Amino acid sequence: MTLDDATFIAQIEALQDEMLQDTYYTTAKQQYAQKLLLAIKAYLISGTVDITGTSSQGAFTGTGNIS
Repeated sequence: MTLDDATFIAQIEALQDEMLQDTYYTTAKQQYAQKLLLAIKAYLISGTVDITGTSSQGAFTGTGNIS
């Protein structure tokens, strides 16, 4: 499964830069958690899955996206 590492790293770096500029600790913590969650979800969804197997109709292969 290939994941988009470069985009994930860029999102985390941007998030860290943004948090350094925030002066309200409590608000910044909540925003950090929410944006980190979104970055992780986007990273996981960026992957694709290659499948192979058999069914009652014979062998199959394919590529799918994670959603």
